[in-house]
Amino acid sequence: MAYKGLAQGMSQDSGFPWYFIINDRPVKVTATANGSLDLLIANLDTGRLERDLQYLAYCFEPGQNVQRISEAEFKTRVKALKTALADRSDT
Repeated sequence: MAYKGLAQGMSQDSGFPWYFIINDRPVKVTATANGSLDLLIANLDTGRLERDLQYLAYCFEPGQNVQRISEAEFKTRVKALKTALADRSDT
């Protein structure tokens, strides 16, 4: 699925980046310089943010497992995930 040019049709008030929780995973959506959208989602095994555009559709049609959040909440969730993974690896 191509998302090139999608961000160009949005107003400047779209306020990228956007932050979501999708199925308990922190997600960041950004507009690229060429007008495309990019999506980074937290890998629950590593805590790293990885590109995975298959989740982008959820951001435009949110359901019960999709929640828009603030940047601060996004950072808190990513940090909590990394802490939990570090604690798990210590045991």
